[in-house]
Amino acid sequence: MAKWIITTLAAAGIAAAGYFYGKEENREKVNHYAQRALAEIKGDTKEDNKDDFYEKVGYSDPEDLEDNSMVDEGATFSVNYYNQRIKDNE
Repeated sequence: MAKWIITTLAAAGIAAAGYFYGKEENREKVNHYAQRALAEIKGDTKEDNKDDFYEKVGYSDPEDLEDNSMVDEGATFSVNYYNQRIKDNE
């Protein structure tokens, strides 16, 4: 009896997996998650391979115009957002 239940559950699991993997989108999702999990286990992520990622954290170079522009626009956005919220509440 137990052998019959285990066989039935195994067959149902295989059928469900086959149905799920029938779509290309689902196969890509599972593949992506598996690769990401393997990278986490090995400790090898995109951020680990980028040397400039660790150099730029918290230190803005005065000669880096793109980075300074981004910081300037970000500060302006938050101030404008706050001022608009105060204006709307009045």
